[in-house]
Amino acid sequence: MSFSENTRLGELLKSEAAKAVLEKHFPGFTTTPRLALAQGFSLKVMSGFPQSQITPDQLKACVEDLEKLEETDLETIKVKSVQKYKRIGFKNDLKWGIMGPGKIAKKLAEAIEGTEGSELYAVASRSMDRAKTFSEEFNVQKVYGSYEELVEDSAVDVVYIANLKTQHFESAKLALHNKKAVLLEKPLTINAEQAEELITIAHQKNVFLMEAMWMRYNPNITKLKELINEGTIGNVKKIEADFSFECEPDSVLRFPEFGGGALLDLGIYPISFANWIVGRIPDTITSKCVLASTGVDGVDSVTFEWKTGEKAELSFGIDCFRTMSAKVTGTDGYIEVFPPFHGAQVISLHNSQTVKEFSIPFRINGYEYEVEEVMRCLDTGLKESSIMPLDETLSTMKLMDRLRSEWGVVFPCEI
Repeated sequence: MSFSENTRLGELLKSEAAKAVLEKHFPGFTTTPRLALAQGFSLKVMSGFPQSQITPDQLKACVEDLEKLEETDLETIKVKSVQKYKRIGFKNDLKWGIMGPGKIAKKLAEAIEGTEGSELYAVASRSMDRAKTFSEEFNVQKVYGSYEELVEDSAVDVVYIANLKTQHFESAKLALHNKKAVLLEKPLTINAEQAEELITIAHQKNVFLMEAMWMRYNPNITKLKELINEGTIGNVKKIEADFSFECEPDSVLRFPEFGGGALLDLGIYPISFANWIVGRIPDTITSKCVLASTGVDGVDSVTFEWKTGEKAELSFGIDCFRTMSAKVTGTDGYIEVFPPFHGAQVISLHNSQTVKEFSIPFRINGYEYEVEEVMRCLDTGLKESSIMPLDETLSTMKLMDRLRSEWGVVFPCEI
């Protein structure tokens, strides 16, 4: 097997031949101190960050040379990624409709296209031009210039909502009232009051609702939880997780009118991760926040403590570049999650008995696992997922409301 754009940097750096190719195309790349923070990234992922300054042409040329090399023999336990859930006994594919054809929607569209039993059937946008462009890229059957038309289409089984988070509440209400199953991009809403109302509507209408926290369906993250449950690191004592990068000056993350800031888009990952590992929200929370110039939270650090002895140190920000990794330490070792931890493709177990790396490469792009979970839930008549239950989603929203209140961050739509 040859190297590719999806090979993680940690593997490329173990090969002298691959390092030579990297140096040829990106002089100084293999010696920069920052590279130590990105061992779990692939070149494709790296190129998505403006700070990397990797152009599409440079990436293509570098990958073409890497593909000519033979892959080194690595001491990594690689598990083949397969589609675990398949629809059996159904004549038709599950038909998906997408609201908000942006970057994240494209990820889910790719996952739907590559998942047996699912079909990307319709797309809707307030801009017909955007909807048409999206439909042409993904060969979508139905194109709508309004969300209302989409939810009124009787053929749509489930709606994926991926517009601005300040639009999540009204968009999801529209879909739920029209009895459409909903996969709603995280965060579910901008505050707990809105989240609670959506959950209430879903219960009243007896309709499926799930937060699209793609990290939680990642097989590598699932493997981490299995290792912890098996006692491979003893009792959990400390959790560390970071999700920080320098976003662009014109990014929606910088504007309060769009629900900007690090917390709702980035911080939700470390927070969800820590609470999931322990199994409940913390008993004590302390935090620090440095506001961005626009008034949203810019650089944050949060400490969780549980009466049972666990502690979590979490960081996230839109004005700094940090490790983007995670680590769970126990009484007999630790498990490291290579960056970017929320899209983990490699975890490393260290205990008194062994050191092992585990890697389950994505079958498509990482979003296919939540597509499978929606299929499984709907096919078995479930109205929510046991992997990402609604009460946990609401608890997390309440926790984030509390943090924003302490920091004095209020969005215009909340006033």
